[in-house]
Amino acid sequence: MASKKMGFKEQFQEEILKKLSLRRLLIYCTGLFLIAIGISISARSSLGVSPVNSIPYTVSLISGLEQGLCTTGFFIILIFIQFILSPKDFSLFSFLQIICSFIFGWFVTLANLCTFFIPRPEHYPVQILYIIISLFFVALGVYLYVNSDFLPLPSEGVMLVLSRKTNIAFHICKIIFDCSVVAGAAVISLLTTGTLLGVREGTILAAVFVGIIIKPISKCLTKWLKAFLAN
Repeated sequence: MASKKMGFKEQFQEEILKKLSLRRLLIYCTGLFLIAIGISISARSSLGVSPVNSIPYTVSLISGLEQGLCTTGFFIILIFIQFILSPKDFSLFSFLQIICSFIFGWFVTLANLCTFFIPRPEHYPVQILYIIISLFFVALGVYLYVNSDFLPLPSEGVMLVLSRKTNIAFHICKIIFDCSVVAGAAVISLLTTGTLLGVREGTILAAVFVGIIIKPISKCLTKWLKAFLAN
């Protein structure tokens, strides 16, 4: 007899078993937490945050809601956008992004608590130093979480869907997405406060330099990371 088509439950279990391992999950969560630390340090600089996080950060500043909660809400919206754009390609495993969104939001909250003791700089050179430090945390975190090959964050998920649906290269979709999010954050801020909040030179520096910083990190850690995940 021909084998029956795999059901939802079996499909979900197969994807979980294929992807999930303790070491992979450890690297994934470590990467997410380092990104959260970088976001928190960037926020304390008062020079803006990375493009992807500019909308939840701006909403947090305007509404007074906790930044981690705003981040989770924004990511869940991105998950539904993925589903609307490409429901047939949206596997059950992709719904785990919802859980990851809550985890990352909690990491942002935890990171804000961990960095609360760090004074907010009053001088511009020190603010830039904060941004530089935050870029290294974000770059290392992105490198680890991406190379864990577990599950993309909803922001990267949207970029991947856009790339598949439009046949536009992923890096071009990332530029389009980042610019759209930053523009959205600027519009929200200007419409509600009349001023520009959450989007400053730190946002631009993150957009330009995170990818550049990842390159030397990759050269130093790729061999070790592959060996760690293979064991």
